[in-house]
Amino acid sequence: MNNSSRTHNTLRNISSGLVNRGVMILLPFINRTAILWLLGAQFTGLTGLFTSILSVLSLAELGFNSAIVYSLYEPMAKHDEKTICALVTLFRRVYHIVGSVILIAGLCVLPFITRFIHGNYPNSINIYVLFLLYLINSVISYYLFAYKAVLLTADQRQDIINNIRTSVNIITYLLQLIILILTRNFYLYMIIAIISTICNNYLIQRATLKHYPFFKKLERVPKMSATIKKQIYGLAINKICDTCRNSFDNIIISSFLGLTVTAIYGNYYYVYSALYGIMLVVANSMGASVGNCIVKKEVSYNYNNLLVFSLIYSALVAWVCGCMACLYQPFMTLWAGKELLLPTFSMFLFCIYFYIINLNNIRNQYVSGTGIWWQLRFTYIVEAIGNLGLNIILGKLYGVNGVLWATIITIFLFNFLWRTSILFKNYFKGFSLFVFLKEQFYYGLIACLSVSLAYLLCINIVRGEGVLTLVIRGIICSVTVPLIFILAVYPMKRFKEAQSFLIQIYQTFLKAGNNLP
Repeated sequence: MNNSSRTHNTLRNISSGLVNRGVMILLPFINRTAILWLLGAQFTGLTGLFTSILSVLSLAELGFNSAIVYSLYEPMAKHDEKTICALVTLFRRVYHIVGSVILIAGLCVLPFITRFIHGNYPNSINIYVLFLLYLINSVISYYLFAYKAVLLTADQRQDIINNIRTSVNIITYLLQLIILILTRNFYLYMIIAIISTICNNYLIQRATLKHYPFFKKLERVPKMSATIKKQIYGLAINKICDTCRNSFDNIIISSFLGLTVTAIYGNYYYVYSALYGIMLVVANSMGASVGNCIVKKEVSYNYNNLLVFSLIYSALVAWVCGCMACLYQPFMTLWAGKELLLPTFSMFLFCIYFYIINLNNIRNQYVSGTGIWWQLRFTYIVEAIGNLGLNIILGKLYGVNGVLWATIITIFLFNFLWRTSILFKNYFKGFSLFVFLKEQFYYGLIACLSVSLAYLLCINIVRGEGVLTLVIRGIICSVTVPLIFILAVYPMKRFKEAQSFLIQIYQTFLKAGNNLP
């Protein structure tokens, strides 16, 4: 596969991923608003709590998906159909076991679900039945063809998965919204979600068989190789770490502060996660191409790509951070009302959280491409313990701010600094970690200065509330942050290389457009 093909695949995955992410931001936002206005903040708090509990239970997946995708890169490149079938058959067996484990664990948690709620919860609904519906929706994917999606992912055809999910989700969320407005029945709302999951998995299975007609399940399931086992062990620890960071926040806030505060935090986290999801689309769409480059290209080529991609990504993250800082509070006022606002300082912590976690996304593509999860196992363990411990201590002392500080500190120390150093020791041997870190800190300083200036301009020039305030502030931050960032990096050699890469992307985009019928 040449550079043009990799660029085309990356661009195709990004385009379809952004469309899917746009649907997954807008329509769930409308539905969340309907739940908030029609049923109350406690229902949005329950949604966040149940989702977090099920995320903890999904630890049973233990990273098998990423390990299998990594293992498929080489046989896909070599068109080794026998190995491909063996790996996917193995993944099918694993997913069936995982689904059973999550189901049993969920049923064990069910009798104790009220223990995770501080204070009152809605009397109009049976929370045990509601949690059971959430559990069914989570488990059903593991039994219905979800394992086949790894073929498309490893073959750089994430766009097919994205397009199917986009179509199904549009229908699902519209039906759920209609149900909410007409009946205000949250049970029906969740039943539609379950039907949607079934349809989504079935369509992905059809697409997989169409593109890979050679695939067939093997009667005899192969044994996992020692390499895959070691990768899975490392990924399992990684998944525990991610769960501690992302899921325990809601559980701890609900246990200490109640469903209403959980709902307020959840509203801010929803906006954060929507924007973070967009950034993940951009980064993850490069994953298979990076994996292909690691298999076929020299380390020096990939090191230079890491530096170039990091510059482009950092500029994008800085711009999004500027928009968050300038628009967060006026947007939340319009959406949820002043009574459901966090303090401005808490809002800034969300912005810092966003920037710090995005520092890792480009680097993570090289972690996945090299499959060094086992070498990173201690970083996962320390981050998980540190994050959970700080969450409990700081959350108890400082509430929402404490939970956010706990996450920021552990991500920066154990995820960004420690994990990056291990990637360089194991793959980028002989190449300068100092140069990489120096450039990242420089980009961070530029982001801090440009976002601060944009925020000061907004609060001093644009006062008041309403849509017009959002529009004017959006224009200010969209001009100020990119302009300062470009001026600051323009003298760098890296800027010229990034410029060349973006021109290549643009030319590929034009070529793809001209080839459309």
